[in-house]
Amino acid sequence: MERLPLYCQGERRGDLTLSLWGPNGARTEIIASMDDPGDGLYRAFLLGERGELPLGVLAPEKGRLAVCRRLYHRDVSALGQLRRGEARRSFRFEEDAPCWRETRCPAQLFQDRFLRERLHSQSRGWWRREGTLLLLALPLEQGKPFPLEALFCLGRIERVDGRRCVVYAFREEEPVFP
Repeated sequence: MERLPLYCQGERRGDLTLSLWGPNGARTEIIASMDDPGDGLYRAFLLGERGELPLGVLAPEKGRLAVCRRLYHRDVSALGQLRRGEARRSFRFEEDAPCWRETRCPAQLFQDRFLRERLHSQSRGWWRREGTLLLLALPLEQGKPFPLEALFCLGRIERVDGRRCVVYAFREEEPVFP
């Protein structure tokens, strides 16, 4: 078994382990594992003196990011002397992405009497701000009235906190298309 450092953004964050695998050791099993930087999706590469081999997307596993590949030994050998592993970000999460906040009384988000009256029976919802917009997500529950029925044509259906919701947008308490 051979162990190589796995670098990410210029610093060592994990390891690559290489070991022979399969009948007659025709393949090399490569496991890349590193701490999760938490800012995107990463792909791992094995680097040698004559090039590199992509190993795939690092996925969450046991509190870390990892990928396991079994490559033909000849492909690994073609790299020459192995140097290190490298994790490269292939997709960046939005750093300032607004997150949904839960509320047990959506009516309290508004001063407008019309909205407060129609939301008084809602015991749960989620909200967030996007620029000048206030987004309000109300759960769609089977057997219950459609949330904020008077504004149904301005709502869009999406998943929030794992639940199917109707999302409404408001600018200065005026409903707008989301």
